Amino acid sequence: MPHTTDKRISKELARLLYLGRLQAKGGRPTLDPTDRGQLAFQALLFECLMSTRQHPHPLEQPRKSAMASISDYLNVICHQPGHLEIHTNTAYRVASRLLPFLHEDHGVCGIPGLRLTDFTCRRVRLIHLPTGGRLDLVDSHRWHGMDIARMVFRQETDWHQMEGRSPLWRRNGLTDEETVHHACWAYTTSTPLRSALLIRSMPLWYRFDLQPTWVSGHLTRPDRLIWDAHSDTDHDRVVDLLTRSEARIPGARYCEKTRFSGVLELGSGSAQLISIL
Repeated sequence: MPHTTDKRISKELARLLYLGRLQAKGGRPTLDPTDRGQLAFQALLFECLMSTRQHPHPLEQPRKSAMASISDYLNVICHQPGHLEIHTNTAYRVASRLLPFLHEDHGVCGIPGLRLTDFTCRRVRLIHLPTGGRLDLVDSHRWHGMDIARMVFRQETDWHQMEGRSPLWRRNGLTDEETVHHACWAYTTSTPLRSALLIRSMPLWYRFDLQPTWVSGHLTRPDRLIWDAHSDTDHDRVVDLLTRSEARIPGARYCEKTRFSGVLELGSGSAQLISIL
C-alpha cells in the first residue's frame, strides 16, 4: 500500500540521513529543492563544506580551517519548503564561519553575498543575495533570553572585525569585492549534482567516517570528489548510498572506471568519485 511504502521509506531515510524526528509525516520526504537559486546556493555551500585543512576552499581564510571544520558541528542537513535547514551543536559559530568578511591580506573569506536575516534564541536565518537561497541554522541548545543570545552571537562574530577586517555581511547589498566571485554561485550543469550531494553529506562524514574534498574541474579536468578510504568497501558504500539506497539521487548514474574510481552523472553534469587507499 502507498501509505505503508511511504512510511517505510521515511524510516529508512531517517536512518540513512540522520533525520530522526524531522522525517516527513504522512508522505514520502522531499530531499531536494527545485528552485534554481536555492540549488545554486546549496551547490556553493557544498563546495565550501567539502574542504579540509590540507585542501582548503579558495574562500577559506588563510592559516585557519573555519569552513573546513563546520562538518564537526553538524547533526542534520535537510530540505524544508523554501529553505535549507541545518541542525547543529552551535548555530552562531557555524554562522560566523559562513558569513563573509574582508580579510586584510586574503580578500573575501566566507560565502560572498551571504547575509544575516535575523536570529532567535535557537535559530539563525541567512539569505544569499545573488541567488535568493535561504539557510536556517538550528541550534540543539536554546539560549535563555535574547539578551544572552545577542551576547553569544556577538562573541562568535567579533573576530570578523579584528585587525581592521570588514564584516561584509552587515552591508545591505552586494559589494564589489563579493561580485568578483560571481562564478562561485553561477548555475552550471553540475549545480543539481552538487546540491544533491550536500543533502547526502552526513553519512559520508559520520557513518563512513570520511573527509571528502571537492576539487573543481577546468577545461582539461573534470570535477572530482576525493576521499582517503579506510577499507576497500568504502567506495562501494558511497556509490550505493548515492545511486541505489532510498536516499539515492533521483536520476543519478554511476559509471565505474576502476575498482576505486568512476563517474557520477546527473543530467548533463558529472563528477569523478575517487577513493584513495
